[in-house]
Amino acid sequence: MTAPSWMNALRERARNRFQEMAWPTTAEEEWRRTDVSRLGLDSYAPAAVSAPEPPREADAADAAGLIRFRSNRCVEIALAGQWRDAGVRLLPLDRALEEFEAPLHGLYEQALAEADNRFLAWHFASLSHGALLWIPPGLEIREPIFLDFEEDGPGTMSAPHVAILLGAGSHASVVQRISARKDGAGGMLCNAVVDIRLADAAGLQMYEQQKLSPADLYVRHVRAQVGRDSSLRHFDAELGARWAKTRVDCSLDGPGAEAFLDGAYFCGAGQHMDLRTVQRHQSPKAMSRAVYKGAVASGGRSVFQGLIEVATGASGTDAWLTNRNLVLGEGARSDSIPTLKIGNNDVKCSHGSTTGRLNAEELFYLESRGLSAADAREMLVVGYFEDLLTPAPEIFRDQTLGVIRDRLRAA
Repeated sequence: MTAPSWMNALRERARNRFQEMAWPTTAEEEWRRTDVSRLGLDSYAPAAVSAPEPPREADAADAAGLIRFRSNRCVEIALAGQWRDAGVRLLPLDRALEEFEAPLHGLYEQALAEADNRFLAWHFASLSHGALLWIPPGLEIREPIFLDFEEDGPGTMSAPHVAILLGAGSHASVVQRISARKDGAGGMLCNAVVDIRLADAAGLQMYEQQKLSPADLYVRHVRAQVGRDSSLRHFDAELGARWAKTRVDCSLDGPGAEAFLDGAYFCGAGQHMDLRTVQRHQSPKAMSRAVYKGAVASGGRSVFQGLIEVATGASGTDAWLTNRNLVLGEGARSDSIPTLKIGNNDVKCSHGSTTGRLNAEELFYLESRGLSAADAREMLVVGYFEDLLTPAPEIFRDQTLGVIRDRLRAA
């Protein structure tokens, strides 16, 4: 990928930062329950970046837009004519670096300056592919925009980057899907970053789904800034990879800002998932909610860490977070660590978590009505997730619940 001089310089500084940093250890609170020392991270080589080729122009069909990547290359792109004419831009990274040089330069510089672990420095040192979505001020797009990444390359580390920028008063819905290109193949590390910036009175619904191969590793950082009177709904569906470590860090930067951070995860045998959310209240009179639900099968391990952080000047904060877990078999383990860091007295903040098994009376009732034990179990587990997925676009909801059904049947 041909890049401007500032991008090459940033990559070089990121490489130096990467060399200076060590891999996270269990001595650090965020990584205390997730040991990376046995993952062989030094054996993963950055994925080769091919020279960009013009992607195929596709039909957006019922969507507002679509961009698709295969093996680090943008292969397909579509944007409904009315939105293209209105100034919406959906671009692969090579074109975005030319057309949106100033905002991306600032975005990347800030991210590298704030990088607090080696994975983030590695990401910017090896940026392989990605997309930018820009919605001009005042536009309301109801149909979803799809970002599809089909990853492969055993023994490599890919670094997809997504930047979503909404102008003042604009609204959009985005569905991002990361999957293994070849089902059953794997052995790669996907080290992804999503940057979200919402100007005043903007609204974004962002739905992410990860279903990589059982041999893959997955690291993902979301960095969101929500402006005055803006609203972010972020949904995270973690379903694949043998090892996953994610963070959603949302900063509420203006009065009236609101954020809803929801997630669903299914952790099967041999999987380790460590998910973290941060509700960072920097401004007064902002509101945030986080609800994550997980199910852990025999031989699986999940960790949820949630933090509500309220700055000294953020009076009138209204925030809560909750994590619920279903333990589906012997040998399953689920850790839940919700925390508060409050710097102001004038707030309403709470947190909670629950961990339990399927209700034996409900299982008995369903079986007494003719359902098999497996069907009764599936109905209860799917119902457990279904209410959280109700606001999502139909295709995202159906795909996510379909994967959960398949995982239950396989187990």
